[in-house]
Amino acid sequence: MADYSKYLIITDLDGTLINSKQVISDKNLNAIKYFTEQGGRFAIATGRGIQNIRPFIKNFVLNGPCILYNGAAVYDFNHEKLLQAEFLEKDMLVDYIKYCLSTYEQMVVEIFTPEGMYIVSPEQNIDPFAQRENQPFFRADLEEVLEHHWLKLMLCDNHDTLKEAQKAFADFDLSGKFDNVFSHELYFEVLKKSVSKGSALQSLKLLNDYRDKIVVSVGDYDNDIEMIRHADLGLAVENARECVKQAADRVIVSNDNDAINDIIFNIIPTI
Repeated sequence: MADYSKYLIITDLDGTLINSKQVISDKNLNAIKYFTEQGGRFAIATGRGIQNIRPFIKNFVLNGPCILYNGAAVYDFNHEKLLQAEFLEKDMLVDYIKYCLSTYEQMVVEIFTPEGMYIVSPEQNIDPFAQRENQPFFRADLEEVLEHHWLKLMLCDNHDTLKEAQKAFADFDLSGKFDNVFSHELYFEVLKKSVSKGSALQSLKLLNDYRDKIVVSVGDYDNDIEMIRHADLGLAVENARECVKQAADRVIVSNDNDAINDIIFNIIPTI
């Protein structure tokens, strides 16, 4: 029997733990079960929110605190408790959001709050991933959502349009006041300044239960880079973008080749 009690694995979800068929393989699920039964702590770091992650975690135990909303929150699913939250200064974003709604006809504007995801763009504008996965969300006017605390703003459109929206973000003098990142070619995200998966991981490592853990993190996209850099061992899957591979200590198998199984049985024993 292996002893994994000194390890915390924290993995990106889409493109890393989830394969290209949008499922978590049985091989990965069995490896996670073995890892946690032998004392390991397992957690997810994702841009998704509390409600949007639930369909993917019903078949295994998350016994480590999870990084959600690309670092804006740390959540304990064992106790259904929000451990940390970094809220946006939402009033500063209103004019920019109105500009996006009036300028980009196909854009989906999504606002994430602790209560759930709100879509404030026209009903005919569709987020393909939200539609395919039947993700829960509310449709609302922007003014209504201003009554809630915001964890992140996300724009969904084709990548060229999102690059234009990123330039407009700078033109509105917002780049120095908020952080922004592409989490997918279809997603441009806005977070509180200095908030990332990496900053959340740094905070997580200060918790009493994790001060002495060896943290192994793995991801595939730009929003994973800071988390990979702040881990004790930062890994990139083979399908990751080149910039992510350059940030990692090692490149491992792809998300279609059971990357988490590879970490648990092939990578950790060599540390």
